[in-house]
Amino acid sequence: MTIAIGLLLAIAAAAFVAAPFFTSSAASEAGPKPVTASERERLERQKLDAYAAIKELEFDYRMHKLSDTDFTVIRDKYAAQALRAIAALDAAKAAEPRPVAERRRPSRIAFCPGCGVSVPGRAKFCPACGRSLREEAVA
Repeated sequence: MTIAIGLLLAIAAAAFVAAPFFTSSAASEAGPKPVTASERERLERQKLDAYAAIKELEFDYRMHKLSDTDFTVIRDKYAAQALRAIAALDAAKAAEPRPVAERRRPSRIAFCPGCGVSVPGRAKFCPACGRSLREEAVA
């Protein structure tokens, strides 16, 4: 009887842990939703409030008002809050369309595609073979 209960608990625990791998949410498939200006301000405020709370917490700890355990637990909570806000802000920034000028920056060619010789930084032609190093010629 105890073996059956133990086996049942083990199966339930394994199913609980594995459930996120088998379920799909519509939000994860659709990607990040656009963040409005008010949502961005709320996230910025949340980040700054978490920073201020951590600073106040460190001051209280240095004044010996908190134990080591309390300090660690509370600091981890505020750090996680700040990291969630930062991650949401980064995701919103990545989802925003960039201006055309920022999308495509010319890349510097380090080696000649024709002969493989190292090319100086602002060279327009290969110093060894004379091949043009413009992007149109390379592509």
